[in-house]
Amino acid sequence: MRVNDSKASESARHESAVEALARETGTEESHVRQLYDKALARLEANAKVRGYLTVLAGRNVRISLREAREANTR
Repeated sequence: MRVNDSKASESARHESAVEALARETGTEESHVRQLYDKALARLEANAKVRGYLTVLAGRNVRISLREAREANTR
């Protein structure tokens, strides 16, 4: 697999994750994308294995959205 193919595939996985998170959480895609991009950037800074970045970034976004929702109900 060429580098460009790999980057395109990785980009498609991230985009798919953002769309799925937006649907799952009922949150605007633009907001989810902001949170996801921030989470991904933090993870990429120290990542040695990139295969799980989508899963970890998604988990961090879910946690952020849940905490924000809980803070708004208090």
